Amino acid sequence: MLIRLHRLRERGWPIPRYQFAFKEAQLGDLTVHEERDEVLNRYTRVAKVRSTEKGNPLLVPCLLDAQLLEVTRERLVLSGIERIEQPCIAKIEDFAQTWVCWLDA
Repeated sequence: MLIRLHRLRERGWPIPRYQFAFKEAQLGDLTVHEERDEVLNRYTRVAKVRSTEKGNPLLVPCLLDAQLLEVTRERLVLSGIERIEQPCIAKIEDFAQTWVCWLDA
């Protein structure tokens, strides 16, 4: 599903509304499916946003335990956990995240 994505948090902290004027929405392809998470040792719903260009790299970290909070004609809102991994220091951090996905892309 083609969307424009706004992330409402940065490392778990809400982004102030005035900063949205400076942040451009990211255009991408949204997919939601279940996959096994080795850290949580269970299956979890995962939302991913991939680039629409060749190669399809991930635009943002995956959203784990994704829950659909709201659906309207013009947007859907997903909430979940964003995982940031730093393999050089063997550190994994999970942060709360909310995505607003605009459907008029």
